[in-house]
Amino acid sequence: MNWKHWMLGGMLLLVAACGYRFSGEGALPGGALRLSLGILENRSSETGVEGIFLNAVGAELTRHGKTFSYGDGADASLSGTILSISARPITRQSVHVTIEREVTVVLSLKLSKKTGEVLWEETRLTDREAYAVVDNHAATEQNKRAALEKIAERLAERVYYGLTDKF
Repeated sequence: MNWKHWMLGGMLLLVAACGYRFSGEGALPGGALRLSLGILENRSSETGVEGIFLNAVGAELTRHGKTFSYGDGADASLSGTILSISARPITRQSVHVTIEREVTVVLSLKLSKKTGEVLWEETRLTDREAYAVVDNHAATEQNKRAALEKIAERLAERVYYGLTDKF
């Protein structure tokens, strides 16, 4: 072996020895092994969106091999509030005809132990997504719901990496 191989091996050993790892590969805060996904309070005018966000967080936890439940029996509980969901026109065909809107979601989440100790908190998680406005109201609402699902997936990923970030 030449000196380059030794140097590369030494660098890899140093990186491994110092505990370096990629974001999201760490443990959950407070040594929690099992999470409970609590109820999200919904302060928006959109009905039924709580499930979209909780399901997205659950899917993200599952994707990374973390155990969770809905309800009691966990080391820590993730709960929060959907602070707002708003939509605004972003593309118009004319003064009175909108062809695209952008929906914005703001939510607040915290991870707490059973004792009430807060292990992690994000007070203003925000994301937005555009969706098409069509002549059919039901189809426009479906487009909006799909946009909310995309937002939920992105926010769930950010929540997971925020919970497990060790940098």
